[in-house]
Amino acid sequence: MSHILVTMLGKAASNYREATYAFDGGSHRTSRFFGLELCKHIRPDKLVILGTTGSMWDNLLLETALSEQVELEEALLTLGEAAQQDKVQQATLDQLAIHLQAVLGISCELRLIPYGRTQPEQTATLEILVNCFADNDTATLDVTHGLRHLPMLVQQSALLLQTLKDVQIAGIYYGALDLTQADITPVMRLDGLLEIDRWTEALTHYDKTGDYAVFVTLLRQSGISQAAVESLQDAAFYEQTNNVHQARGKLRDFLSKLREEESRCSRHAVLFLPALKQRFAWVNEDKLHLRQTAVAWLALEHGNLLRACIYGFEAFITKLTQEQGGKPDSFDERKYTKDQYETRKPSATWSDYKLLREIRNQLAHSSTQRNADVVKAVSNRAELTRTLHQIFTTLIPKTHT
Repeated sequence: MSHILVTMLGKAASNYREATYAFDGGSHRTSRFFGLELCKHIRPDKLVILGTTGSMWDNLLLETALSEQVELEEALLTLGEAAQQDKVQQATLDQLAIHLQAVLGISCELRLIPYGRTQPEQTATLEILVNCFADNDTATLDVTHGLRHLPMLVQQSALLLQTLKDVQIAGIYYGALDLTQADITPVMRLDGLLEIDRWTEALTHYDKTGDYAVFVTLLRQSGISQAAVESLQDAAFYEQTNNVHQARGKLRDFLSKLREEESRCSRHAVLFLPALKQRFAWVNEDKLHLRQTAVAWLALEHGNLLRACIYGFEAFITKLTQEQGGKPDSFDERKYTKDQYETRKPSATWSDYKLLREIRNQLAHSSTQRNADVVKAVSNRAELTRTLHQIFTTLIPKTHT
């Protein structure tokens, strides 16, 4: 596992302006190329510099001690001419990277990327960025120089690295030359934006699955206590095991702790807390079957058909129990309500109920079915989805709660 710094290099026109960059801890470093100073500041295991066939490779290398090596003088002049003509070749950069590595004392790679004029070129740049890393590496990314659209690609690459290779993002840096005051240029950290992306992704995932556990890591990283996080994890467990009553209690506990601790959350997390609370608002409802109904429909819409069957069946029993004034979390009262219903066999719902019960038993126990309707329903995904949709519409109509 290596710590790799990836920095960008812009197109040749004139050289970058020299700046004195203010880093964390009060240190100051002066250079035309921010990436070189960042490299000295964080001391990675490897430096990767990405640029186009027209980037100012020669100016970058002249900023280092390579400019003092007489034997490289002609090579650097040739490189400058190639950059002006937009014809820098990868083989040339590979040779010069060897010399740069000797000067800086760390592994170096100089890599050509396309200009990103088209979507295929942008995707190619993302692939190059991602392939700079192995699984479980650590990445520091610098977006100071380079073409102006590249920071967007760098941010996307950071998300891909975390997802595809479990790469830890140590930081995304920007030397803000336009904000220079009193000859000091501030160094900005942009990696907080990744937290926004992770929250957005988590909310989307929750809306598709209804699984609270997706928020656990984010909340822990945001400053929420372990006790609050454990309440949320317990709520996820109870709902997965079809114990909505216990899930509601744990969610209430979590929301209570969240109100107490919200002031110490990260500012990015605070942006998303109202949306999180809105999704958990069902805990204040007395009718637990509404939550089970919502989970059943959600599972159906996203193809989790076994979960849909289980929750759909239980939601209907819960609904019947509550309508009779019983306690939906009491096994005895649920069984009594269910038995009474099966004795009465109300014509409006009985056939759908019976079919759902048999489908649930088939999916849960893989029993051999002789019921032609059940055999037909479980014959393929599309048929089972259609059948459950029809049953749910009768037994547990969709709500917006």
